[in-house]
Amino acid sequence: MSQQTCCPMMDAQWTQRIVDGQYADIFFCANCGHVHRTEKYAAPLRFPYAGRCINCGGDQHESAEGLRCMQCGKSSLQDKDLHDKLAALHPDRDYLLASEALFEAGRNVLALKLATAEIQWGRDPITGMKHRITVMEALGEVDRALDEAHEWADQEGAPAEVHGIIAELEAANGNIDGALTALERGLNADPDQYEWWVDYGELMVHKDERPAALRSASKALSSKTKDTIERAVAIISEVGERYYASGQYAEALGACSLSGDLQERYVSLAWLRSRIAATNQDQAYLIKWLEKTVALDPNHTEAETMLNNYSRGRKKGWFGWS
Repeated sequence: MSQQTCCPMMDAQWTQRIVDGQYADIFFCANCGHVHRTEKYAAPLRFPYAGRCINCGGDQHESAEGLRCMQCGKSSLQDKDLHDKLAALHPDRDYLLASEALFEAGRNVLALKLATAEIQWGRDPITGMKHRITVMEALGEVDRALDEAHEWADQEGAPAEVHGIIAELEAANGNIDGALTALERGLNADPDQYEWWVDYGELMVHKDERPAALRSASKALSSKTKDTIERAVAIISEVGERYYASGQYAEALGACSLSGDLQERYVSLAWLRSRIAATNQDQAYLIKWLEKTVALDPNHTEAETMLNNYSRGRKKGWFGWS
């Protein structure tokens, strides 16, 4: 796409606005605000049931030419022909690939149309539906996206992933209880979704529901994904720190123990174990966990200082620990 240079330091971007009652993709310069291009489209914001127009979301009715939209007037053939032309923006002429590329570029209204076309005519309608909800959220239609995800979850044959989508949207809206309910439904359907377990645990940490957070994190440790395991360890560390700060040392130790051998691989857990051992005056474990902490993080000055002080004090007989 070529456009006239508007200022010496152009920063051309896409955004969305309502223009003449329609959604539009706007190509503008973020430095000076000059609008270089405006592309208005009918936006299919209603749930894409069969019998609804892909172009605008209106209801279709039987006519002499077949199904025709009562809102925009397009026949089903005209509707598909339009979206085939839009999909040709991508070299593969694929609705979903075109939608994803347009979304990356910030052309969200056009991306929404092609995601909806994928649901009706494409090769992967489930991925198309998930992408449609993502695009709607990016358009600022968060409530519509959430309603649509709930509506999809109630459809026969809906994939379990929809509950994770609902949880993310509910959490983004600040509805923690709604997010937890969605995750519970999803985990009942598919208990091996370890990322959902860690999502659930993080929300329980937010609510300071410590036992529930630990149970969820311990489930997530069965994951084969490093990122999920690290997030689970972070939950365990946070809950352990909260127990430690409130003087519940046995509970803090129990939290650490849930992570098993991972205590020796994550500095947050090793450092917590060191302080628990110091509080319990457990000499052997104090040395072990301080040395482990320093080995995991050679720049951990607090652990190194504690280890050096303890070593000097032990030589001079300052401590009477057994």
